[in-house]
Amino acid sequence: MADVQRLKQLSLRGFRNLAAVDLEPGPQFNVLHGDNGQGKSNLLEAIDYVGRLKSFRGARNEELISREEAQADLTAVLDHTPLDRTHRIRLRRQGGRLVAVDGKRPRSRAAYHLGQQIVLFHPGDMQLAAGGPDQRRDFLDHILIQFDARYGAALTAYERALRSRNRILKADRPDRRAVGAFDQVLAQEGAVVGRGRAALLAHLGPRVEQLFEEISGQGLALSVSYQPRVEPDVQCILSALAQAWPKDIGRGFTADGPHGDDVGLLLAGTPARRFASQGQHRAMVLALKIAELEELSERVGRVPILLLDDVSSELDRRRNRLLFDLLSRLGGQVFLTTTHPEFILLQENRCDFAVKAGQIG
Repeated sequence: MADVQRLKQLSLRGFRNLAAVDLEPGPQFNVLHGDNGQGKSNLLEAIDYVGRLKSFRGARNEELISREEAQADLTAVLDHTPLDRTHRIRLRRQGGRLVAVDGKRPRSRAAYHLGQQIVLFHPGDMQLAAGGPDQRRDFLDHILIQFDARYGAALTAYERALRSRNRILKADRPDRRAVGAFDQVLAQEGAVVGRGRAALLAHLGPRVEQLFEEISGQGLALSVSYQPRVEPDVQCILSALAQAWPKDIGRGFTADGPHGDDVGLLLAGTPARRFASQGQHRAMVLALKIAELEELSERVGRVPILLLDDVSSELDRRRNRLLFDLLSRLGGQVFLTTTHPEFILLQENRCDFAVKAGQIG
C-alpha cells in the first residue's frame, strides 16, 4: 500500500476573490459546494498552484492577486513522511515571486516539483482528447517533472533556449551564428525530453487503453502512441534544425523539435480527435487521468492529491461511480467542487465545505 500525499493546512491571503482562508481539510474526500462564481475553483487553483507554480487557467501571477491587495500569500503544510513540509509562496503585483520550502529557497524549479504530487482534473481537460497537441504534451510533462529531476531540468533548459532562438529568428536579419548557438542545447535537452516522453507513454499507454475499455464498455479499441516530429536523438535534431534554417527564417520561429510532438489517439484505427463522440472523448480523458494518478502512485510510492473541478457534471452516473470507487480504493486525498453536493456519490470519509462570496465555511 502506497503512502498518501496530503494537504494538512492551507492558508491564503489576497488570492483571487477569496477572503482570508485557514483551511484544515479532511484526510480523504473534501467536497467544496456552492453556486457558480463563489470561489470554489479559485480554492482548487490555489492548491494546484502550490504544486505547479502556475495557474491551470493560464492566468498571470498578478491576475491571481485580489484587486484590493498588493500581494497574495499562499501557505500549505504538506504531509511528507516522516516530517511535514511548509510551502510558502508570495506573489507581488509589481512583479516577482518568492517561493520557500521550510524557509529555504528551492535549488531549482525541477527540485521543487519533486516535493509534491498533485493531479488536476477540470472541464478544460476534455481538450486532451479533442484539442490540439500542446495539451497532450503538457499532460506528459506534468507527470514527468513530478518524479524525474533530470527531465524537469532538461525541459526548463529546452524551453529557455527555444524562446531565445525564436526571438532571434523574429529579427529583421537573423544572425545564423547567433541562432546556431542555441542548436546544441536544443538538440541535447530536446533528446532528453523526447526520450522521456516516449518512455513514459510506452508504460502509460497500455494502462490508458485498458482503462478506456473498462470505462467505455463499447468494445472499441483505443490505441495510444507517441508521435515525435523529430526522432529524439541529438544528431537527428541537429540535422533537422540545420535543414529547416531557411524555412525557420521565413516563419520567424523554430518548427522542429519536441515542442512539436503529439500523442496519437486512435479509436478503432481512426483519429479520435476527429471521429470520436463526446462520450468517447470523456471516457478517454477519464482513462488518461486515472492512469496519471496510478502512474504517479507507483513511481513515487505515494498517492497524489487529486483535484476535481466540477467533473461530476462532465461524467454520467456510471463513470462517476467508477471514478469514486477507484478513489476510495486508493485512499488518497481528494478535493472536488460541485453546485449540487447531493449528487456526489460518496457517503463515507467525507468533509463538506460551503463556499459563498469567497468565504469558506
